[in-house]
Amino acid sequence: MEGFFSTSEVEKEPDSVIGYIINDFDDRCETPFWTAYKRYAIETNDSWHTPGHSGGASFRNSPYINDFYRFYGRNTFISDLSVSVDSLGSLSDSSNCIGQAQKLVANTFSVKESFFVTNGSSTSNKIVLQTLLREGDKVIVDRNCHKSVHYGVIQARAMPLYLDSMFNPDYGIFAPPSLQQLRQLLHDNQDAKLVVLTGCTYDGLLTDLKQVVEAAHSYGVKVFIDEAWFAYAGFHPRYRPYSAIEAGADYVTHSAHKVVSAFSQASYIHVNDPEFDKDFFKEVYAIHTSTSPQYQLIASLDVCRKQLEMEGFSIISRLLQHVDELKHKAKEFTRIRILDTANFAGMFTHFSQDNIGHDPLKILIDVSELDYSNQAIHGFLMDEVGLEIEKFTHSTLLVLLTFGGSKSKLIRLFNALNKLDSGHVSLRKSKTLQPLPQEIPPITLTTLPADAFFAERELLPLHESEGRVAAGLITPYPPGIPLLVPGQLVEKAHIDYLYSLMKQKVTIQGLHDSHLYVQVS
Repeated sequence: MEGFFSTSEVEKEPDSVIGYIINDFDDRCETPFWTAYKRYAIETNDSWHTPGHSGGASFRNSPYINDFYRFYGRNTFISDLSVSVDSLGSLSDSSNCIGQAQKLVANTFSVKESFFVTNGSSTSNKIVLQTLLREGDKVIVDRNCHKSVHYGVIQARAMPLYLDSMFNPDYGIFAPPSLQQLRQLLHDNQDAKLVVLTGCTYDGLLTDLKQVVEAAHSYGVKVFIDEAWFAYAGFHPRYRPYSAIEAGADYVTHSAHKVVSAFSQASYIHVNDPEFDKDFFKEVYAIHTSTSPQYQLIASLDVCRKQLEMEGFSIISRLLQHVDELKHKAKEFTRIRILDTANFAGMFTHFSQDNIGHDPLKILIDVSELDYSNQAIHGFLMDEVGLEIEKFTHSTLLVLLTFGGSKSKLIRLFNALNKLDSGHVSLRKSKTLQPLPQEIPPITLTTLPADAFFAERELLPLHESEGRVAAGLITPYPPGIPLLVPGQLVEKAHIDYLYSLMKQKVTIQGLHDSHLYVQVS
């Protein structure tokens, strides 16, 4: 409720508050864009505008591709519309039903402004960075940030100051950066414009963002949090202490499609910056936004907000209960264990000191004691049991319990793990546990990343690249931490590290058949 009523007032005159309750409930249930969109699609007119398939007719009438129409069904095609439909508007015009839906999102998330993005938080991140940064501006960046952040810094021609990675090679996971190092960087670079952190890591480790915001704001530095994996942070008391919005971050991005109910590529940008330059933001937004957005993505962002508003708490509570039940049953295992906060505290020395948390809906499973290779385990889970797992490392499985999760799904997961733990599987014993290299060399820049990225470049064999300046991003997965960024001097330690990863068949983005791009001297 927007207001509050005393107990005595409600008891004496219950009718006096019923109207307020009903109106408030109705407001929360509104889906301005989805309602208008659905009505238009159902009452659709004869289409003489884009898209060219005209409500699916070009698919439906073709003897060669009508299976495409049959697979997706009529509603998919009649609802694939364009900005030619004036009543539905566009992302650039906030006065229509899209703008109304965005205002409801801002109200639900308790921020000043919210915006829809239909090409993922990769684009949301770049929009925020190009809004806030100018050439040469210093920006303090978590090295573990998504690569879109690194590319956004390049596009803005800013100078990143990297926070070191806190990496555990035994499990292939990394923790949030040290708050002590963040405070030191802020103290040493009081002209920095922005701090950019990942609020919740891929594996569910959570930064105490209140301390981050307090430290940054004390120097007049704005805070931008990529909270892609944690869109439900503000909707349950267990998570609120780690919510970027609750902490007072100036800008937050959410990948609504990752863990809550929206289509892939659907993302939110939230703004709480008291100095927000909306006009310039909209210009940058236009640079990155299609003039032909997929309306189905916009509709999913509208209804996603409604679900978070109306039942976010109850869904999260139910999922947390299911995880607790799984962990309790998993105590029966002798070789498999589900990692918890105590395990993470033992991996990272700053875990307790920095009040790092963990999201239990990101279930990290230690399989290092099994007698099978991770490839064999992956094959068993996917091919024989039908479980598609989010992430594998040499020693762990990561599964996500999202808003689409259920007790039945966790039962199937438990049964599969039980078979692996007990050895009741027809897998050849071939253990290939190889911890990742212990040290990740620090990032030392010789020039602006943008200068190296846009300079003339050449492709060199990895073993010949020592002493040259990297022109592209080199990112091993796992752990997903950029080893080299544009403008960084390639050292022997980097080369040795990459060869070590290649022997373990780790995927390395940015390498081309053991070659990498360097700046022409």
